[in-house]
Amino acid sequence: MKKSPPWLIALVLVAGLAIIAGGWWQAERRTRENDAAAKVQAVLAGFQQGLPREYAPGLLLERVAFEGPALVMTIRALSRSVPEAGNTADVARAEKALMLPLCEYPDVVFLLSRGVVLKRRFVDSQDRLFFEVTLAAADCRR
Repeated sequence: MKKSPPWLIALVLVAGLAIIAGGWWQAERRTRENDAAAKVQAVLAGFQQGLPREYAPGLLLERVAFEGPALVMTIRALSRSVPEAGNTADVARAEKALMLPLCEYPDVVFLLSRGVVLKRRFVDSQDRLFFEVTLAAADCRR
């Protein structure tokens, strides 16, 4: 039987080590992704706790759910409707200012760092949109 050259043995050994390292890396990556997904679900559950609940007088925080990459908080006006609302631009700006302190919460920072945006969606009793306010990672870097 012919003896294998040393370089062939070294090549097979290196290839075997690369396969083992690649498998380890894939397993670690899957574990990190699963941990992140579990954390996202835990954060969502925290936001959903106690729903529906009063958001402010005349407003009900009704639902918190993911819509694509956005975590949407649906806030319903109990007594006003969109045609009565008039100009909501000032209210939307004020609501955006109220969202900025969320940048200090680790759970929010965690979501934003993963490309999630937070939205507060204000609707009337017939689900007609007053306005939406969005908080993205860029808002927290200001």
